[in-house]
Amino acid sequence: MVMSAPALSLNHRSISLGVTLALVLLLSGKAGCAIAAEAGPSLPPDGPGQPQVVIHCALKVLQVWVGADLIREFPIETGKGGIGKTKSGDHRTPLGDYRVAWMASRNSPKGFRIKDGTSWCSGNQFLYGSSGPPLEKLWSQAYGGVHAVVINIDYPNSADRARGYTGDCIHIHATKRLKDGSLPKSHGCINMFPQDALDLYELVNVGTRVKILP
Repeated sequence: MVMSAPALSLNHRSISLGVTLALVLLLSGKAGCAIAAEAGPSLPPDGPGQPQVVIHCALKVLQVWVGADLIREFPIETGKGGIGKTKSGDHRTPLGDYRVAWMASRNSPKGFRIKDGTSWCSGNQFLYGSSGPPLEKLWSQAYGGVHAVVINIDYPNSADRARGYTGDCIHIHATKRLKDGSLPKSHGCINMFPQDALDLYELVNVGTRVKILP
């Protein structure tokens, strides 16, 4: 069921009407031998009917909006270093306005296909190769294993680079490395339960806007 913004309610949490209305206004405003797959959004979707993702780090909630309508929301977990990423290795989740740069999964026909032992992220690109960065084994349990789902965002974007921010391979992704059934902290990414990540994957596209809030 589609929910209108003024009627918004969160599972286990609530957002005040004032915050919700402000959010509506924001949204309605205008490695070895590796083969690199093209990365970076082109002709990103915008305008009426296009989904936009809003992540509330403090609430541990990811929302999908179409215009002023909240259509889905999911529990998430963020970086073990906190929020406000500025440099590689700080394990923080970035804050700001981003786009989906590329997408990869085990099972969806959309995006790149994740394959055992050969699928990596390096330098913000999806790679097929025999080796890659140790933390970027996209087929592993950390990314959902047999249900792996990875939605890469374009951190650092031009605004981040102008501030001197560094780092790469920040994703919204599935994970099966749960702790007592709960999502674990990440190395800076947005962690989701596998089925939730797949549901989100089918709602968004390369170029979809992603707003990450404190």
